[in-house]
Amino acid sequence: MKLADLVRDLEVGSGSECPPWADLWADLEVTAVQDDSRQVGPGTLFVAIAGLRVDGHDYAAAAVARGAVAVVAGRELVGLTVPCLVVPDPPRALALCAARLAGDPARSLRLLGITGTNGKTTTTYLMEQILQAAGRAPGVIGTVAYRFAGRSENAPFTTPTPLVLQQVLGRMRLAGCRDVVMEVSSHALELGRLWGLSFAVAAFTHLTQDHLDLHGSMEAYLSAKLLLFSRHLQPGGTAVVNLDGAAADAVVQTVRRRGDVRLLGCSSQGKHADVQLLDLHQGMEGLRARLVLGGEQVEVASPLIGNYNADNILLAAACCHAAGVDPETVARGVAALEGVPGRLERVTDPADPYAVLVDYAHTPDALVRAMEALRPLCPNRLIVVFGCGGDRDRTKRPLMGSAVARIADLAVVTSDNPRTEDPHAIIEAILDGVRVEGMPLLHPARCCFIPERPDRGARTGTRTPPRRGARTGMVPLDRLEPASAAGYIVEPDRRQAIETAVRTACPGDIVLIAGKGHEDYQILGDRRIHFDDREEARKALASR
Repeated sequence: MKLADLVRDLEVGSGSECPPWADLWADLEVTAVQDDSRQVGPGTLFVAIAGLRVDGHDYAAAAVARGAVAVVAGRELVGLTVPCLVVPDPPRALALCAARLAGDPARSLRLLGITGTNGKTTTTYLMEQILQAAGRAPGVIGTVAYRFAGRSENAPFTTPTPLVLQQVLGRMRLAGCRDVVMEVSSHALELGRLWGLSFAVAAFTHLTQDHLDLHGSMEAYLSAKLLLFSRHLQPGGTAVVNLDGAAADAVVQTVRRRGDVRLLGCSSQGKHADVQLLDLHQGMEGLRARLVLGGEQVEVASPLIGNYNADNILLAAACCHAAGVDPETVARGVAALEGVPGRLERVTDPADPYAVLVDYAHTPDALVRAMEALRPLCPNRLIVVFGCGGDRDRTKRPLMGSAVARIADLAVVTSDNPRTEDPHAIIEAILDGVRVEGMPLLHPARCCFIPERPDRGARTGTRTPPRRGARTGMVPLDRLEPASAAGYIVEPDRRQAIETAVRTACPGDIVLIAGKGHEDYQILGDRRIHFDDREEARKALASR
């Protein structure tokens, strides 16, 4: 493609009109676009992006040495032997050039995007099943994988970088997809990965604390999410909002200010809304309810557990209805989804006397929602294994510790993805929240005392603290009466933490292993090692 065609409408600045290319650069032929100098080859347009850790402007000369025919940058770069086109927004330039060189595949696709802190992945899985029930062949782009036409590709990012995103969309178009369901992360919106894409449907789950390491504040985090509705929802499109979720009012106001898009509100809590769930019943076998959709009512049943999955079902139903799917087909699709990888994924069989589940919950809100979904279904103890990731939002660590101490009976505090941080320092920050709630320490990991057993009355998510003086001395954990063990254990080794939790489970207990879900790796320093919570739980179960 001619360089002039690639960069049209990009407000190329006067710094680009430097001799000797003032009249020649527009006719240059471009065969590839890249923002990584190491991937540049002959015929490439290199776009210099000032990233979070690395500034691509520093590598422009290296890109030219590898064969770049031109450079797009946010400032003039001197000393280059090829044209340097200065633009006000290089990330936007990268996204638009990538789309144009790929043939704008999104123009042939109906895009349905879901944003919000939690619930995106499950909602996309539900939508995939509903659209398949309607006889369509949807593509899905999200946290677990990129899926289409019976294929599943690894997902390095929830929402891919522009170059990868356009390539994936192109493959989906070639495979015959006409609908693409996409998880839209705040990172992607903030970093401009979605420039050039227009969504027919944009949905919002809710907003709770996460990613403050990138955004800095909840206000900035919300502003990033709102870009899906203000910038990327096409005129005449539909905005779907969970009215029961935090920050729903901000999304509704953004949509109404536009005035050229339709709003569908959802509620499972009795609010006046376009889409509702009535008479909700749930248990370990799943949930069932009456779905009010498009002026009709239809019975829905799903093996998914918890109130928050009722919200996900509502959102998926509304999105697919906005895309032309009738209520009966929506109900069939909901029933067809047996589960989502790493989202309250059951490791044990339903007939087992205790349950072990793995969940991706790695924010305070997600962890609370998972525990509150299981608490009323738990006849005995709720045991929770959890940690926090390193090099990420540090303020959520004590919040997660406090939440588990309030709701769970036995907490096993361990390591998650420590990355470059000291795992023990991360755990100490978690324990600040655990200690505030007065949860007793079971220490060391192989020994503990037996506190007075908490009140097993109504499951309200609160606990009765152990009576003073209830400590009866240190005994080996193996000799403990498992049903009496209540408190917290610190075990930095995640494999050992999972084994400890599974080994102490007894009839009526539920073990929740939270934080990593579908992930099959652990990041230690700069190394990524294989580690799958589900595999480790199965090994622990086999060795009981």
